[in-house]
Amino acid sequence: MFPMFQELAPHDQHDKCGHHYAICLDLKNQRFEVLDSMRSAADADLTTHAEFFINNLKETWNRHYEHSKVQIRHFPVEYVATTKQGNIMDCGFHTLEYFAKWEGRLVPAVTSATVVELRKICTWNWLTNKDFNKRSGAHEFVEEVVKKVIKRYK
Repeated sequence: MFPMFQELAPHDQHDKCGHHYAICLDLKNQRFEVLDSMRSAADADLTTHAEFFINNLKETWNRHYEHSKVQIRHFPVEYVATTKQGNIMDCGFHTLEYFAKWEGRLVPAVTSATVVELRKICTWNWLTNKDFNKRSGAHEFVEEVVKKVIKRYK
């Protein structure tokens, strides 16, 4: 499985907004699977980005594994129907769930409750990370972030 990040405004150096999705190389079923929580095969930006990566992977595989029994150049691309996110910022959480639970059969059901739990887990891991907490200014940084979040939701 490959994590993908696509800049949504690549020509705007100030806009670093982007989108996360996943591509799976399914050797058993001989196909590539694209899992995207915001778009489908009907989205030209997705298909162009995903197929550019897949074609490069096929070329690299052929160059380094040309004598392997397993060849992937003929593998088709399947855009897997997934639960779509309810906003423009949760794609990373959906992608993390794909990595954790994708088995090539059942698409993980990612709900808003799932995202809330993942946010809690990530925040807890971040706040209790020993390396992070050894950095100078770590506590001040956390306090500033908390202030911004509280201000945002008032």
